[in-house]
Amino acid sequence: MVRYYGERIGILDVIRDTFRLLRKNFILLFCIALIGAVISLAGSTYAFLFGEEISGFTIFLLGAADVFITVWINAALIFSSASLHYGNQFSLAEMKKVTRSKYWSAFIATMKLALIILVPILLIYYLAIVIPAVGVLVLLPAFCFLFYLSFRYLFVVHSVILEEHAIGAFKNSSRLVDGRFWKIVGGTLLFSAIFISISLIDTFYIADTLISQPAWVIYLHDVAISFYDVALLVIETAFTTLLYLRLRELEAGPRRSASNSSTDGSDSGYGGYHEPKI
Repeated sequence: MVRYYGERIGILDVIRDTFRLLRKNFILLFCIALIGAVISLAGSTYAFLFGEEISGFTIFLLGAADVFITVWINAALIFSSASLHYGNQFSLAEMKKVTRSKYWSAFIATMKLALIILVPILLIYYLAIVIPAVGVLVLLPAFCFLFYLSFRYLFVVHSVILEEHAIGAFKNSSRLVDGRFWKIVGGTLLFSAIFISISLIDTFYIADTLISQPAWVIYLHDVAISFYDVALLVIETAFTTLLYLRLRELEAGPRRSASNSSTDGSDSGYGGYHEPKI
């Protein structure tokens, strides 16, 4: 397919539609994602009540459980965001059915993506220990390469959940990003700027001031951060899901986009995205 590098993705339209979706459905999506906060809250609560950190083995078990839960939550949020975007009402049973049927495909895709990202990181770490000079030299190129991969495969799980077949999810993501890489990077960073700022403020300012605070203050901070992370997951997943739908519309070609704009767009008011195959 010919890629027109001057084509307009409509990032501002996607951002607008994201906040429109969240304004109407944030509580529902937040409740779905809240399951993921159980693990982090369990560790914080244990430390607060008993005055000691949980054991390393328990941390490992909780971390493993968190991976399985996170995959389920991502799948549920992607399905829910796409459905709500089109105004489709769905039951909890329907969401569970779709998520369950796609779960292991999403899990395998997530693990593959993690390996693609982690292997270069471990290699750089090994080089930095064995040959420090070489490790320093490859640090910047490796960071740029990982940055590239993280955006090139940004829509892998979306493809698994929203397409009829999970096979070829990595190719689908690469095809959608190809020729639009910097537009997607710029739009994503623009959307995430305020949330990144809040995280940096907490990391470099608020966290340092908590060292001398009572245990209950630290605990309340941990709870607040857990809820913030849940809200951030909801917001970012909604945005990337709508962006995925927009890119897939562009992939379908001008003729189909025009047809969708005259049908779906007039009914939904969401810019003519076509409905996912779920």
